[in-house]
Amino acid sequence: MRTPSPLIDEQPELSLLLALCRVELSGDQISACRHLLTKYRDDLDWGFFIDQCGRHKVLPLVARHIVVHRLYLSPDGIPLIPYHGIYAGIYVGNRRRNEILAHEYAALFRALGAARFRYAVRKGPLIAEGLYGDPGLRRMYDLDILVAPADADAMHRLLRHHGYTQGRVSVDGGGIESFDRGTQVFWQLNVNNELPFVKLADTLLIEVYSIDLCLNIFQRRHTKDVPAEELLERRIPVRLCGEDAFALSPEDQFIDLCAHFYKEATTLYYIESGGDLQILKFLDVALAAARLSSEEWHGVVSRARDYDATDSVYYALHHARLLYPELVPQELLHDVRPAEDGFLDEYGALDGDVRTWAEPLARRLFLTDRRRSARGRSHVPRA
Repeated sequence: MRTPSPLIDEQPELSLLLALCRVELSGDQISACRHLLTKYRDDLDWGFFIDQCGRHKVLPLVARHIVVHRLYLSPDGIPLIPYHGIYAGIYVGNRRRNEILAHEYAALFRALGAARFRYAVRKGPLIAEGLYGDPGLRRMYDLDILVAPADADAMHRLLRHHGYTQGRVSVDGGGIESFDRGTQVFWQLNVNNELPFVKLADTLLIEVYSIDLCLNIFQRRHTKDVPAEELLERRIPVRLCGEDAFALSPEDQFIDLCAHFYKEATTLYYIESGGDLQILKFLDVALAAARLSSEEWHGVVSRARDYDATDSVYYALHHARLLYPELVPQELLHDVRPAEDGFLDEYGALDGDVRTWAEPLARRLFLTDRRRSARGRSHVPRA
């Protein structure tokens, strides 16, 4: 398998991947993909291509374009893309997977509504349904829910009533194991999320249903405390998974998404697992930015300043614009630009040990061994 180069233009597989990482393709973009496939038909490393799509969580999105636009067809009858049937399976399988997850989440939303519980859904189905539309395009994982710390115990009881256990899947996949005491204590003292609540699924498409309870959208080392209660006062009703639910206000949703992007791109916990840089997250931010109205954007700027979160918003927008300049206007960055932007090349601030990358993010994006360049180790026990 080909070794990734930081120079994207030197690798047609990466050019093709980036060209396909859009919710919709124009006629010109489809033609450009066909031209690239034809020009490099004998040179493309398809194992490398699929590996990169998987690492960046865009396989279903890319697969749909390949299938719907029949990008594998050629005038001479020899497929431009080998074993192209797998892409239909990836897309259709992910759509069915998300439908099953939505059915499970819908039951929880009904229970939360019946209990008049104060909560807000974060990311997950909000992004999949609100920004992508097609249930097969974006893979959903766990369900993130923001609750006030005072309501956490009541939420625990509700989840246990619905078959969830705080723990992780055993190595053989046959049961749920409790977290050890040290892990529990560390997370309680140092992490803004609770350890996940999980339930085994009875389908090959889903290993486990997982619920992440968040008590604060910012990390413990964030400079200003923004209580969950304050955010929940501004929550809005939404329709998710076919049921009534609640989400953060549009302004708080966007700030939350940017803070999440910054956290995962710069903390050792995610860098060590290779989950720090994924194109899907760049696209999430870009699509969310493009969807904001002028009034909502002004609200984002105002609240980001109140929350001391302008650096996180700028960080996310700056990097999303690298891949999607048509969705992230330069004017947005201007509104939240800090006096100094050296933090764009830093990591470890939320770990309490700031370091600087030797290479900028754009050159690290496709490197599979970038964690070796990171100094230090995460002290957070794995969930």
